[in-house]
Amino acid sequence: MHKDMESILENWVEKIKEDEFYLAHSFDRLIDNKSSMEAFEYIPHMLDAILETNDDFIASQLIFYTNCMYGKANTTELHPVFVLKLEELESHIHHIDGNHSKREYEEMKRDLRMT
Repeated sequence: MHKDMESILENWVEKIKEDEFYLAHSFDRLIDNKSSMEAFEYIPHMLDAILETNDDFIASQLIFYTNCMYGKANTTELHPVFVLKLEELESHIHHIDGNHSKREYEEMKRDLRMT
């Protein structure tokens, strides 16, 4: 997992107790500091983070912010790594206990014109 992602996700429960908008603030800073090309290049790191969590809430947040990263990249072109990991990603999300990540993924697929 990319060091930026590790830093954001490390002790996230405690950090949310101190600031209920911790994840939003953290991901907004991450995204805002990137050019559109840098945002596109960062997408594989977001996908890796999704694949490394089994927590429905965190997965849903990571999917949401992956979609935001696509917005910053200003494209609906699927990153080549996304295409390579598509089956693995969909299987992983399908097996996460809960529905938040599944709903968020369906929304991202719609936004990326995958459906």
